[in-house]
Amino acid sequence: MQRSGYKCLKCDDSGIRLSILARNRYAQATLCDCVKIPCPTCKGSGFLLENDEQQREIAITCPDCEERERRIRLYNSARVPKRFVNSRLQREHRDDSNTEIFDLLELIVRNLPDFLHGLDLQRPDDELFKGMVLMGPPGTGKTHLMTGFTYQCTVMLGISCVFQGFSELLSELRQGYSDGKSDVEIIEPHLRADLLIIDDLGKGRNTDWELSILDTLISERYNRNQLIMATTNFTEQEETTLKERSLAGDKADKEHYISDTIRKRVGERIYSRLQEMCYFENLSGPDRRTEDVL
Repeated sequence: MQRSGYKCLKCDDSGIRLSILARNRYAQATLCDCVKIPCPTCKGSGFLLENDEQQREIAITCPDCEERERRIRLYNSARVPKRFVNSRLQREHRDDSNTEIFDLLELIVRNLPDFLHGLDLQRPDDELFKGMVLMGPPGTGKTHLMTGFTYQCTVMLGISCVFQGFSELLSELRQGYSDGKSDVEIIEPHLRADLLIIDDLGKGRNTDWELSILDTLISERYNRNQLIMATTNFTEQEETTLKERSLAGDKADKEHYISDTIRKRVGERIYSRLQEMCYFENLSGPDRRTEDVL
């Protein structure tokens, strides 16, 4: 994918440019203007001629064209919200608050291809290769980092990925029921992808139905030994977790809050699986939405 000789600032020299369309809720990948047309490898035909074992001339798909188109499809299928069209794991976004998270994400990016090829990888400290549950208050940059990670996986590595807001998934399931679709039909793409990223894990009313959907996703990927990542405003400690106003009791009591941990929000079964599948990492720092850091 990398082309030597120059650096295109529009596409990071990948040949794939990201943009937003007014009627589309997700960022879109297209062929960058810097890509030579027609393709110098296949002269624009999309095919190359080579000899098989019997020295017969056969046509094969141009590998350069095919791989670029495949990565465009991977990014467009990842469903990155268009607000995060410019998200990358860029060095200029590294600071004292997120440097450890950056290091871990970059480590996962480097080792992910080998993991998908079935190699038994370990971190330098002899811990097993895992995904990540990124915890922290609203506005600390969790979604920005994970959508940047999605870009690295799809465009730069050619790895299939689904970035899924949990509330959005629930809405799609409800709409799917109206259209006569089953849970399996809607969830299946999340199980086929090499990597699933759940945004806002634990958000919602925490009903039995919501937890059953989450349990299906986590358990199926757990059984298939598939990688999973997540962001959440809830942490493992009540002192640091998101505090939400309780709906119980006197409605006039505006100061009554509950402090659910991520363990309470998802339940013991899901939490136990996530503990085995992921590193639980805290991201602190200022609210970057108000301080305009990212």
